[in-house]
Amino acid sequence: MDTFKIPLKAKMNARAAIYANALRNNSCATLIGKRRARQIITDENLSLLTLKRTYSYLSRAKAYDKKDWSKCGTISYNLWGGDAMLIALKKFFNK
Repeated sequence: MDTFKIPLKAKMNARAAIYANALRNNSCATLIGKRRARQIITDENLSLLTLKRTYSYLSRAKAYDKKDWSKCGTISYNLWGGDAMLIALKKFFNK
């Protein structure tokens, strides 16, 4: 299996989402979403199962208004790497 390289933009999205969530007293997202953001930022080697779960979440959640950082949906989506992560995962799984 090829290794998955986390895009820099996905790391930036996750970092911005952590910051936006901190401004809301960490009230948005699940513990899994918060953990995923830390994994993305630290460039952790994500298992195939984790990559599939990330792809699944982002595919379902992409309808959020990704420009409105005051909404928990936007923060949650970007904790998982946002559009950059979704695009990279689509490419990874469609080789």
